[in-house]
Amino acid sequence: MSSPAEDLVDTEPPTIDPYEVLGLERDATADQVKSAYRKAALKNHPDKVPQEEREQAHKSFQSIAFAYAILSDPARRHRYDSTGSTAESIVDAEGFDWSTYYRELFADAISPDAIERFARTYRNSDEERDDLLAAYEDAQGDMDGVYASVMLSDVLADDARFRTIIDAAIRAGDVDAYPAYTKESKKKRADRVKAAKAEANEAEEYAKELGQRREGFFDHLEAKYGASSKPAKGKKRRAEEEPSEEAFQAAAARLKKGKGEGRSKR
Repeated sequence: MSSPAEDLVDTEPPTIDPYEVLGLERDATADQVKSAYRKAALKNHPDKVPQEEREQAHKSFQSIAFAYAILSDPARRHRYDSTGSTAESIVDAEGFDWSTYYRELFADAISPDAIERFARTYRNSDEERDDLLAAYEDAQGDMDGVYASVMLSDVLADDARFRTIIDAAIRAGDVDAYPAYTKESKKKRADRVKAAKAEANEAEEYAKELGQRREGFFDHLEAKYGASSKPAKGKKRRAEEEPSEEAFQAAAARLKKGKGEGRSKR
């Protein structure tokens, strides 16, 4: 069975301006290219949008992935800068397989390891500070808008740190002292924290529920097939019987849908 990435990837890469797609200047460094790609990938990954928006998200992500394919490779970037053509940037002699490349980036973009690697360099960086203050300005001081915009932000973990940065920027005259921020009520802040805690608890409970469901899957297999043959050693048998990640995610999606339907019937 093909994955969603395989189903929706175009057979040919899109025609784009890679600098425009990643929001970069022509003299962007390799590190800036990598950072811009990672930010764009995290914000626009198809697995992070509602189902009805997923097809369009795949198209956007393909543009992001192809922009990175061009700008992250010095030879391709030079050919693009010289010709202005993405088609000329990828030559047959390279053996570049667009579909394979896209699937690899799709899988890696929001993997736990990829997010952790990015978080280590992003949090407490000048880039995060710039993003925070830009989000603050765009939202005119509304912290709900700030948290919706800043990547990897967490109300419970980041609020005090973010406010320290914003307060210092206000004192320095770098940003305006918007009333939505300076006069925010204690109730609104408390409600935001309460909602964040509820969301965190729900995510934790859902993870436990999925874990219990997976254990139930193993127990079912052992009950069904274990009696008629000699049991294998625990770890080896568990590895052989574990469903693929694709199958498990599909089951998780069905479980989540079932929970939603159950709530709506109450």
